[in-house]
Amino acid sequence: MYGIIGEDRSDVDTLKVLIRRLSSDDSVPIKGKGFTGCGEMLKKGARQFRLFQGLGCSRFLVCYDADNEEPFRRHQEVLERIVRPSAIISPLCCIVVPVQAMEAWILADIAAAQRLFSGWKPDPVPNPEGIRKPKQHLEKLSRDARHRPRYIHAIHNPQVARHLDLDKIQQKCPSFQPLADFVRDGVANA
Repeated sequence: MYGIIGEDRSDVDTLKVLIRRLSSDDSVPIKGKGFTGCGEMLKKGARQFRLFQGLGCSRFLVCYDADNEEPFRRHQEVLERIVRPSAIISPLCCIVVPVQAMEAWILADIAAAQRLFSGWKPDPVPNPEGIRKPKQHLEKLSRDARHRPRYIHAIHNPQVARHLDLDKIQQKCPSFQPLADFVRDGVANA
């Protein structure tokens, strides 16, 4: 059973979909906790992992967006503030640091969002991890004739994740690879 934490509920819900798709098993048991931002996650994440362990979780994942920071620094911050204090053995724990944010993974296969919104035909994004604010970029791309965004990350990320071409994400977003390796091969990076 997986125990996953993220900066918010949307990230956790999206990761649940991705883990089940990567494992080709919709019944994979997953416990998840989304926080109200990175500060709360860093403060309470170790305790949450210990709670998950008490509930029978044996594989752990934390997702922390790079948000214009160096991904290695974010990885180290999670290692120091969550993984080591939780006493989770590193091969059982994966740290995922999307560059810049998880929405870059959606931009990697922007065509998947078309399945949710009729009439929206965004152009492919060649370098999604090069977009400084992918969440805002997605919302901007999705604006309708009245300039209202169709795409709302908190609602649509898990829905879009069901349609993403995972191979395309791996090709365009190296930050996705640790998640894919952890789920498919059991290889962790913590």
